[in-house]
Amino acid sequence: MTAPQESPLPSEVSQQTARKSALRKLTIRGVLSLGVGALFIVFMRRTGLDLAPDPSHFRHVKWWTVAAYFGLYSVVHYFRAVRWDYLLRPIARVPTRRVIAISFVGFLAIMLLPFRMGEVVRPFLIRERGRISGSAAMGTIAAERVLDGLYVALLLAGALALVPRLPLEGVTIGGFAVANVPRLGMLLVVGFAGALVTLGMFLWQRAFAVKLTRTIVGAFSHSLAEKLERKVSDLADGLRAIPDPRLMVPFTLQTLAYWCANALTMWLLGWGCGLPMGVGHAFAVMGVLAMGILMPSAPGLFGAFQFSVFAALTMYFPRQIVEEQGAAYVFLMYVCQLVFHLLAGIIPIFTEKLNVLDAIASVERGGSDQTTPPA
Repeated sequence: MTAPQESPLPSEVSQQTARKSALRKLTIRGVLSLGVGALFIVFMRRTGLDLAPDPSHFRHVKWWTVAAYFGLYSVVHYFRAVRWDYLLRPIARVPTRRVIAISFVGFLAIMLLPFRMGEVVRPFLIRERGRISGSAAMGTIAAERVLDGLYVALLLAGALALVPRLPLEGVTIGGFAVANVPRLGMLLVVGFAGALVTLGMFLWQRAFAVKLTRTIVGAFSHSLAEKLERKVSDLADGLRAIPDPRLMVPFTLQTLAYWCANALTMWLLGWGCGLPMGVGHAFAVMGVLAMGILMPSAPGLFGAFQFSVFAALTMYFPRQIVEEQGAAYVFLMYVCQLVFHLLAGIIPIFTEKLNVLDAIASVERGGSDQTTPPA
């Protein structure tokens, strides 16, 4: 006689239901993002620029520079990962190893998940019961995104102002006027500067924001008002590093080190692919790429990545060079970045025992702020 099987606990059933619902939503988003990728493929075919270059386009490549780019790109992302610690310190001290591991997983999520959903994976992985709430961690990500955007936009503006461009009148890529790129770059500076001011005002008027939330939402639901009030307060906690020079100075220095080293690695790979590329060109490519991947794109940032780099190269180099050495450059840079993020993101999932599926499910549920115990 067999023993009766134990029925799953209600909480387990609820978690399973939430995961299935999250998987359905993620599948829908994934299909939509694949559609965006298909549109990019059609668009790029209209441009005459190769996403998969002819083997002859690689004849200029110095292959040691590809290996060097991959290695240096790994070092660059150490700076990108470890600087998050300065934004987290007003909330809690987190071991550097864990900060780096979760950052690498988050970077992989940004690259693979549709429509940049990966931006919110890091806050849910870093949560710890009684120490770090999801909303506070989200505040640190908001600060990082805005500051990152402002710094790289300023670097792009400097490159656009100082590095001579080809005449761009009438120059298009698949109908897109390349002359719009410098204008969009300047608009990016204004946009991120405004976002930084908004964050500063939110932090400065924190008590007012909490009170306003309580007053407006409380008129309909006291329980919802209390929940949102707590989230708004926690979100403000995540911004507390911004006015603290002891945290912002090292964060800014590491951020500038990250972006400048990133541009130098792009220059090395460009030179290695046979492009007549200077360091200023690399800063322009980096800035346009950072601007371009803000657009909705397919998983892997496919489409937006290639279009952005081609648009940047077209501002400075003749069409034939862009179609040959430029195509090899775009292809190799994309493959190196994709392979790095796959390796650097997958390994910590197992070594640190990070539950990425639960994090994605939380995101799809609308950002449950339940905290998780430390690993």
